[in-house]
Amino acid sequence: MKITTTILRQVIRLLDDQGLSLREIGRTCKISPNTVKAVREVLTCKQQNWTLLQALDDEKLRQMLFGDEKPNSMRKPIPDWIQVHSELQHRDMTLQLLWEEYRQRNTDGLSYTQFTRYYRAWKRTCKLSLRQNHQPGEKLFVDFCGRTMPIQDAETGTINFVQIFVGTMGASGYLFAIAVETQKTEDWLKAHAQMLTHLGGVPRYIVPDNLKAGVLQNNKQGLVLNSAYQEFAEHYNFIVLPARPRKPKDKSLAEIGVQIVQRWVLARLRHQVFFSLDEINAAISFWMEKLNDRTTRTYPTSRIQRFLYLDVPTLQALRDDPYPYSQWRYQIRVDESYHIEYEKHMYSVPYTYAYQRVDIRANDDIVHIYYQRQLIALHSRKILPGRTTLDEHLSVHHRLHQQGSPEALMEWAQSIGPETGTFMQRCLEEKRYFASRLKAAQSLRRDVRKDNLQDRLESACTYALTLNCLSFDRLRTILRTNADMRVSPVTTVTVSTHANLRGADYYVTGKEVIS
Repeated sequence: MKITTTILRQVIRLLDDQGLSLREIGRTCKISPNTVKAVREVLTCKQQNWTLLQALDDEKLRQMLFGDEKPNSMRKPIPDWIQVHSELQHRDMTLQLLWEEYRQRNTDGLSYTQFTRYYRAWKRTCKLSLRQNHQPGEKLFVDFCGRTMPIQDAETGTINFVQIFVGTMGASGYLFAIAVETQKTEDWLKAHAQMLTHLGGVPRYIVPDNLKAGVLQNNKQGLVLNSAYQEFAEHYNFIVLPARPRKPKDKSLAEIGVQIVQRWVLARLRHQVFFSLDEINAAISFWMEKLNDRTTRTYPTSRIQRFLYLDVPTLQALRDDPYPYSQWRYQIRVDESYHIEYEKHMYSVPYTYAYQRVDIRANDDIVHIYYQRQLIALHSRKILPGRTTLDEHLSVHHRLHQQGSPEALMEWAQSIGPETGTFMQRCLEEKRYFASRLKAAQSLRRDVRKDNLQDRLESACTYALTLNCLSFDRLRTILRTNADMRVSPVTTVTVSTHANLRGADYYVTGKEVIS
């Protein structure tokens, strides 16, 4: 089946929505309804659904549904009809000549009859204009205004320009507008969240323009959404239906809504000075309320009345939990030490993913790392530059090497007890015997773990330190013979006092002089 895995996933997810027809899903995914039907039949045959397939990576998903697909035979190459149409504008140019040149380049191409029929069918579609009829609660068109608004810093007097986000309901024409700092993904999603909260519900479709905060790719090869925007859509359960590039009629209501907001709201605020985003949003909200409550000769009822009557009863329920915003980075290459960089900090991934390309999703606390939509690593987010490596991500040889470092041995010894830590530190301090004692320490740790001597080691090290024996061989002997467990007998001598006993004072002051 000649569709990308990204589109295949979207089709499977949309097929779970019983309210969508095959034609609607085909328009959303920019594929034929017959292709959607074929996917549905495969899912039915395999007894699969979105819930069961969501966690699979790309390769396993295709293998689960289609097995080992055989490559289909190549179709006949289709001419570039725009170029054909341009060539026909030249004097004395005919379709016959263009077809002959086409067949010289493509010997197995279209016949002359097919060539002319396809060209005339293409030409008939060039000047068509379809009037769109929107169902209540179905579509919400969003876009940024071309005009920005200034905000002045009260202390420095510098001026920053903010963006105006506009949303327009398809059926009622109800308008929403809010000022945000930038057109970046974070502000784009925040504006969406505040808009849905203001509407009190979620439409079935949201129709954006093709800005990078929402859409990464929208062409003949397929549709690729920004992962954060796709995650946002899945969180609130709506479908993103981007307008075609350079096709403003696909989102004509968004264009009209932007024009109305600029002329009816922003133009009224042109002489006011704002010092914060909250101030300008309060002013925009005031005039937007008046705009939605306004009636015209064309529409005797206001936008708010149409919104409450048409859209509100059909909007999906809004989730109580807000969307947790995450930053995404795409196709980050894992280096040879199986680490990736995010904001000047290095995070490890399992060593088997070295040299692969992964996606990063980070929020305020956690950094998630994905490979083909599968979570492969999870780290606490670090603000300062540095390196975070998890032991389970290391290869076997690297893990053994790292565990044998002096720092790792000291950490292990201190975990046993303070006397063990002191013994290890004093043994490794002498540079003359450092290499041999490092190997002896590694061997000691291995034997202690193997024979479960952790409870005995602290006492043995205490006894060795009292004897000033800084030798791992002597420490092994103490452990083997239990020398530290033996108690030396203490002999108590009682001295009686009498007149002939001379004490210490006698030898200090009462020495006899012998001549």
